[in-house]
Amino acid sequence: MIKGKERKYYWIYTFGLFILLPFVVFGQGKDLSNVTSKNLGKVIILVVPFNPQMYEAVGDQFICGKSGITPGQLSEMMRTSFTRSLMENMNYYYDVTEPVDNLKDPNSDISVFYQIFKYKTRYKELKGYAKEYPPFSLWQKLGPAYMRWGSDCVNNSGQRPNPNHHKFDEAVVIKGKDSIYSAIMNKHDCSYTLFITNFEMTTRFKTCLDLQNNVFQRDFYIHYTLLDFDGKYVSGGVVGDTYQSSTNDINKIIDHNISMLSDMIVANIRNIIPSQ
Repeated sequence: MIKGKERKYYWIYTFGLFILLPFVVFGQGKDLSNVTSKNLGKVIILVVPFNPQMYEAVGDQFICGKSGITPGQLSEMMRTSFTRSLMENMNYYYDVTEPVDNLKDPNSDISVFYQIFKYKTRYKELKGYAKEYPPFSLWQKLGPAYMRWGSDCVNNSGQRPNPNHHKFDEAVVIKGKDSIYSAIMNKHDCSYTLFITNFEMTTRFKTCLDLQNNVFQRDFYIHYTLLDFDGKYVSGGVVGDTYQSSTNDINKIIDHNISMLSDMIVANIRNIIPSQ
């Protein structure tokens, strides 16, 4: 027989168990299917390589001739190596992913991605720039511009590096294509897109003697746009470097430039998005 005092606690325990039981039983069946990186506050960045049509190269015949490759192969090597370097450097600070690079399939994510974007060109200061060439001599300073900046193999007025004023190709979602963009973001469970929008490379030489001795001045410029989950512009710009090169070996050129340029972009992204 339960005594009076014990009976009192017995009913308290029973009542408490009766109240808690629904939460224990039904709470375990909570649907977590809608929990995504977006509503958990976790940052996952979709890295999209540049469209092969947005590759601009002047003087690449010297590299192709030395390396025994075609201009198309050179473009693909630059595209692949830069994307890989960027993702490796980004992965130190964020979770990153990329769409399957299947351009032969017009319905693949990356093909559709290229189709739903347009480019808006404007001019702005570079986000990062490395100056890696020797100072000009007095003779070069007093002479015409091509003596300082060389020829681009087309004329005597090769592109002059200007870190304060360079074109920037910004990626913009085409009106009416927002839902397609959102579907791709949901599929990859991403918070942001880092879209590489253009790759520029220019090769110049100052004199015929420099050409014979493989002394070149080269520019690299990488354009990027950072978009949020809804396709809104967050940040973007261009990073670049100008350096004096004594080789046309593609592997040496990639080793010298690609990681440095991707580091510049990562540094700018870290100023916008806190590291994980």
